[in-house]
Amino acid sequence: MAYSKTNLSELPLADIDNHLTEIGFDTTISEIITGLTANAKYIQSKYFYDKRGSALFEKITSLSEYYPSRTEKAIISQLPPALIEDLADIDIIELGCGDHSKISLLIRRIPAESVPGLRYFPIDISQTALKQSIEDLRDLFPALKVKGILADYVHQMHLFPEERKRLFCFFGSTIGNLSREETLDFMQNMGTTMHPGDMLLVGMDRVKNIALLEKAYNDDQFITAMFNKNILRVINGLIKSDFNPDDFEHRAFYNADFNRIEMHLEATGNISVKSAFMPELIRIKKGETIHTENSHKFEKADILLMGQHAGLAIKNIYSDKNELFSLAHYEKK
Repeated sequence: MAYSKTNLSELPLADIDNHLTEIGFDTTISEIITGLTANAKYIQSKYFYDKRGSALFEKITSLSEYYPSRTEKAIISQLPPALIEDLADIDIIELGCGDHSKISLLIRRIPAESVPGLRYFPIDISQTALKQSIEDLRDLFPALKVKGILADYVHQMHLFPEERKRLFCFFGSTIGNLSREETLDFMQNMGTTMHPGDMLLVGMDRVKNIALLEKAYNDDQFITAMFNKNILRVINGLIKSDFNPDDFEHRAFYNADFNRIEMHLEATGNISVKSAFMPELIRIKKGETIHTENSHKFEKADILLMGQHAGLAIKNIYSDKNELFSLAHYEKK
């Protein structure tokens, strides 16, 4: 179902529109195989989030080592009343919604009498995460209108509803998963997509002590390691391959040249992998890695530059007292 002014007037609860089919299964297969056959092998981080991957990431967010989630939630819980008061009769569009914990904090700040005038559009490529989030929000906020969008928000911005003033939320420092060039492209596209008066909240992890950064991605319970290895199980289901996650070790380290944490899977021996979509074996040498994720860290200058590049005004930068994490508030003039 395409979005239009007629079908948005009365939104049913717990309804999801699937637009991933517009991208096509062949495109998914192609981009995975391209990454696995590159000289420096990689898998895009969006493939972390099957049912098990989403559950593991939820565990990561509660780890003592993993400061980003609790710090960002604290910032959301303390957003100024002036911003909250501006959220009546608005469409809230959350990019890469994952679980509902952060958006719930925001909605709880909004006066109960204003909630029926809200419309919330969570967008994610994980149907499991999307369905669970919608079901939980239905229980928490019965008066909230919700329409889930199963889509790739980076490449399918044309799906964003347009008929009302909008608040875009991009929490979790997910923007840090993009390369610097991709980040600027994304922000520019957002600036083009947004209308005057629209707002954008972007969570960004800040550059800080390297030991603190690396500890956040190398927890003592090895949950992050399990999360990293699980991407191979996801890939097995998509390209009909026979990766064994036990053949790899989790590696996460800070690359100071790019101000980012990198996550890799390092082969513990020479490995040959079959795929139903490839005539030849995927060969990986001992010590070779598959690059699974980047998590870029930002300086204040980066936050300002991104807004300028997108043609957006920076309204505020909300940070914790130690500036471990920031929530940038942009607006289209």
